Amino acid sequence: MHLEGKNEDASPVDATSTRKAWLTLAGAFLLQFVAVGPIMSFGVFQDFYSTDFLESHSASDISWIGGVQLFLYLGCGALGGKMYDSGFRRLTFVCGSLVHVVSFFMLSLAKRDRYYQVMLSQGIGIGLGAALVYVPTFTVVVPHFKAHRALVMGILSTSTPLATIVFTILFNEMIFHGPGFAWAVRTGAFLCSAGFVLGQLMISFVVPQSTDLTSQKPEDSTLSHSLRASSYLLTLLAGFSAQLGTLFPTFYLQTFAQAHGFSKALVLYIPVIMNAATIFGRIIPNLAADKWGPVEVYIPCLAANGVVAFGMLGAQNTAGLVCFAIFFGFFFGSSISLYFPVVAALVPKEGQMGRMLGYALLPVGVSSLVGPPIAGKIIGPSTSMHWWKGIIFSAANHAARQLHDSSRRTYGSQAQIQVIAVVVLGNRSFFPILISTSMRVGRICPRRVFSANWPGVASKIALCG
Repeated sequence: MHLEGKNEDASPVDATSTRKAWLTLAGAFLLQFVAVGPIMSFGVFQDFYSTDFLESHSASDISWIGGVQLFLYLGCGALGGKMYDSGFRRLTFVCGSLVHVVSFFMLSLAKRDRYYQVMLSQGIGIGLGAALVYVPTFTVVVPHFKAHRALVMGILSTSTPLATIVFTILFNEMIFHGPGFAWAVRTGAFLCSAGFVLGQLMISFVVPQSTDLTSQKPEDSTLSHSLRASSYLLTLLAGFSAQLGTLFPTFYLQTFAQAHGFSKALVLYIPVIMNAATIFGRIIPNLAADKWGPVEVYIPCLAANGVVAFGMLGAQNTAGLVCFAIFFGFFFGSSISLYFPVVAALVPKEGQMGRMLGYALLPVGVSSLVGPPIAGKIIGPSTSMHWWKGIIFSAANHAARQLHDSSRRTYGSQAQIQVIAVVVLGNRSFFPILISTSMRVGRICPRRVFSANWPGVASKIALCG
């Protein structure tokens, strides 16, 4: 007996209804705001845990908490997408909201130096709750808009930087200058509870045109073919490559500013500046994507992101740090917001949107899990951090992602060439690891080796890119 989700909650809504469409966008925006905001503001927790709450643990150990969060919220997105496509639309949002909020409140009860308590509540609980909400927020919005979908998805994705700004300020002020960790977390949990309830009241569902069981097998066959398409697989591989290093500035920029002796005010608000810049990066390039195509805009944004990441090496004063935060935030936002429009262009049927978007997040989630801890190992312990190694790690992985061509025209020998290019570009990710190992084994001065080898490395990157 085939169990199919019930659709009584998904009343047939006219996809051209302006009021319902924009109300759904606003509701999805709010749901994504409260689901992802606490995760993307982990830089505050990274700073607090490494200097106070979990100070007996290394930066790499603490990064695993944020990495697990990201892995579950991205890597398990296919679970939320599958539930949504199966008809359990409202139930998906309700389950995700409950898991997220309960875990958030449990985090406030965690004890000092109890690493496992923080990992279970913040790493696993909040990450899994966000996973059930994140992909469906895109899936519920897309059918309401037949045109300008890249712009709409860009607007929706701006909820993440806005939420990061709000939660970063909230946690910074309450943890470091207010009532402390426990009540800061509880305040965030209350805010999320209100957002989840209000957001679910605002959204409406569009029923796919074909929902009968007789069409299930052909649809599954089409989905299987789409998932095996070389263009789709290469898009996923490109997403994995960049995400492996992309979160280094997000997680470590505040700690970087503190370690380099910047003012307390700048240390607290540099993540806010970076996330404010990502808002513009998630809208302006998406406007261009609706005109010229998502892939055509996606590639140069990725290339620029890789170049700008190297700028963290020169962020040695206030002006340099602020400029880096602005430019990195802009291109980081564009590379994130354009990923879904590129994937959505490969989806043959709207009824498969949730699953294909969810599967596209799986490799991104895996790289999010291992990326921050690898970066933490590369820069070393908190007593003697080698920042340049982490910066090169981040920049190299950004550059590796700029592999992508016109998705629907990638077949035959062209696909083989692109696979080879992915491998070549991806191998750049191991460059900082090899450099780091040689530094420790050979006791060679990192600054001297870097200056001596940089011209050759730069030329290789230019040739590969």
